[in-house]
Amino acid sequence: MKYISVILLLLMLMLVGCNTVKDEILAPTDETPDAQGYYSRSGGGVNLRYKTVGNDLQCILSANTPGWLSVGFDPSSRMKDANYIIGYVNGGVGSIRDDWGTSQSSHEADVALGGTSDITLLASDESGGITTLEFIIPLNSGDAKDKAMVIGNSYSLIFAKGNADDYDSMHSGTGVSTITIH
Repeated sequence: MKYISVILLLLMLMLVGCNTVKDEILAPTDETPDAQGYYSRSGGGVNLRYKTVGNDLQCILSANTPGWLSVGFDPSSRMKDANYIIGYVNGGVGSIRDDWGTSQSSHEADVALGGTSDITLLASDESGGITTLEFIIPLNSGDAKDKAMVIGNSYSLIFAKGNADDYDSMHSGTGVSTITIH
């Protein structure tokens, strides 16, 4: 009985010690790009296709949602310190914002925090229940509210989606993964 108590205590301590996104990830191991050179990751019903183009990361983010979708790069704990990209399509027009994870459960626009918007929306679509945003971010923008990413390194990802066309409503799905910059 004493051994069972010790084992249960150790298991509980292991679960409590899992307090960062990096600790929670079960990452896919397939590192094979598709025919267009994109690698893929997904979590919480959100899909990310990505590839490096020069000094930029080109991304296609999609989800089965009529509202917003997002990806956060390299958070320190849940949403905190993530370079957070969030956007939506309304009336055929895409909107996207470069945010920073201000706490474990919130984010704000980089520009509102004294940073710069370092994202270029290339295309957007909302059809068949799927919202898609194609964008480019620099691997190293020089902005204190963006994290530099280095080719060859891996980073944590957080995903979320919501049902409204805005930047502030609650999510309806979340997930985690990792990304390796190739």
